[in-house]
This record gives sequence, C-alpha cells and structure tokens, in this order.
Amino acid sequence: MLRNARPGATFLLNSPFPVEEVVGQAARTVQQHIINKKLKFYVIDAYSVAKETGMGGRINTIMQTCFFAISGVLPRDEAIAAIKHSIEKTYGKRGESVVQKNFEAVDATLAHLHQVQCPHR
Repeated sequence: MLRNARPGATFLLNSPFPVEEVVGQAARTVQQHIINKKLKFYVIDAYSVAKETGMGGRINTIMQTCFFAISGVLPRDEAIAAIKHSIEKTYGKRGESVVQKNFEAVDATLAHLHQVQCPHR
C-alpha cells in the first residue's frame, strides 16, 4: 500500500480504530514505511462520521473533505467553502435536509480527522 509513497508524503487512512491504537493495528511493514519515509499520517473513521451525520454508508464527502483539509491544494478554509458550494449545487434539488446532512458531515469530518504521530526511529 505504501511501497510507492515518496518520503514526506501524506497518508490518509480510513480506520475504525481509535487514533491512539491505529499504529499498533497496522501491519509491521506499513509501520516501517510510515517511519522510514517520515510520512505525514492522518486517520479518520469515515463510516462512523457518516453514520453519526445521517449519511448512512456514504463516505465520499467525508473523504473528499479530508483530502482537501490535509493536501494543501487550496487553503483549508477556501477548500471547505468550495466543497460546501459544490454540495449546494449537487444536492440542492434534493432538498435542504440533504444539503444540511452533507454540511454536517463536512464539519464533523474536521473534528474527527487526526494526525497520528509515529515514532521516527
């Protein structure tokens, strides 16, 4: 999974494990890639966020929010505003409740996205 990651790259993992347990749950080879390549490692339990915000099993908006929040492609606030604008355009015809659920998922994503500190041996 991380064999082709460049040193210093950013790695995002969707995992059901608590942030303090996620490194220990990863295979030893995954841990070594993270350590040896000094990866910036982020984790989220996207399915829990989706469930909590009424999105069912739909995690696309959540993972997209994570990507833009950690990638630096756009400033974080600008990226979130663009995602919410896209949600309004995409789901506006389905009703305000659908738009609001997606907005809640975006906001909850930021609260549940964690950077994981790995020991860099």
